[in-house]
Amino acid sequence: RSCKTPPSEEQIEESLGGNLCRCTGYRPIVDAFQSLCQNRRYFAILKGHLQPFRKVSLHALQPANLVHVVQRVYATKTPGGNSLACGLNCRPISYNEIDGSTYTDKEFIFPPELLLRKLTPLNMRGFGGLKWYRPLTLKHLLELKARYPDAKFIVGNTEVGIEMRLKRIDHKVIVSVAYIPELNTLRIKDDGLEIGAAVRVSEFHKVLKKVAAERAAYETSACKAFIEQIKWFAGTQIRNVASVGGNICHASPISDLNPLWMAARARFQIIDCKGNIRTVLAENFFLGYRKVDLASNEILLSIFLPWTRPFEYVKEFKQAHRRDDDIALVNAGMRVYLEEKGEKWVVSDASIVYGGVAPVSLGALKTKTFLIGKSWNQDLL
Repeated sequence: RSCKTPPSEEQIEESLGGNLCRCTGYRPIVDAFQSLCQNRRYFAILKGHLQPFRKVSLHALQPANLVHVVQRVYATKTPGGNSLACGLNCRPISYNEIDGSTYTDKEFIFPPELLLRKLTPLNMRGFGGLKWYRPLTLKHLLELKARYPDAKFIVGNTEVGIEMRLKRIDHKVIVSVAYIPELNTLRIKDDGLEIGAAVRVSEFHKVLKKVAAERAAYETSACKAFIEQIKWFAGTQIRNVASVGGNICHASPISDLNPLWMAARARFQIIDCKGNIRTVLAENFFLGYRKVDLASNEILLSIFLPWTRPFEYVKEFKQAHRRDDDIALVNAGMRVYLEEKGEKWVVSDASIVYGGVAPVSLGALKTKTFLIGKSWNQDLL
């Protein structure tokens, strides 16, 4: 229903990826939902034996579907009781003509009165002296930061919630920064992309796709690397609420995105309680295990991702136990910038950053030094 056109197999798999546990019958449920795909059709021609199926994707040829087709073919009888075993064209199965977008009148919708409700700042008290705030302006947020330097900032609560529930970490003051306009900016500029710290990962992903489709290919190498990495970043439901800045500031040594920020020459804008702003390179921001270059009176305001230059290439890597919804064993972000000198291509600049191998995302500085100035060829690789 949320698609402008009937969903593809990939869209359905992505949407269900965060809902279904693999140990409770994942494949049959996905197959059932994929009958809603307009492009999911199976054809079988029986000429003494089943010929290979025409399929849309590698997922199409499932054992359950083969059983259905065989049963359908052999269940067809002639008036004399004989099976039509030769030249039988089966109609498509696992196919549904229903257009889900027309079913809006049969589904619960988000209450309009909540959409129209005017936001107000909130100040609540909880058990054990817990204080919870929801400011709506940057000025109010900075005032709270000055009053409570150790307050925990949240947007989607995807990390802090785990800390409190599973790790029993007790936060006395929690501040929701989800509705601060300055932290939700997402601007496409002449020299790059500016992303507010509270922007949701899924919104960032959408803009990256838009940029990659509209701008010159040489400018968007880093954008394409982020698009691919975010595809395997948690599930759709988490990406819808998790923030870009929250992932950065938690400084996980296995963060999928932090190695890319570092490799892609990203810059972080930091603001203090008095409104002073400073900029720090992503590669200098991570100081130790879950420790970043933020003073007690500072917050992350925004991230700037510059466009790549001609002959500059950025690439993402991630290795995990499984592709979907799993933390990395090791990941990396890599960048190389080439210049033509005479008849050779020479490495003008490079960056290689690994996650999962140290307490912080780690730059391979000796390798970078070795690469710069060398001819780009197979021997160097």
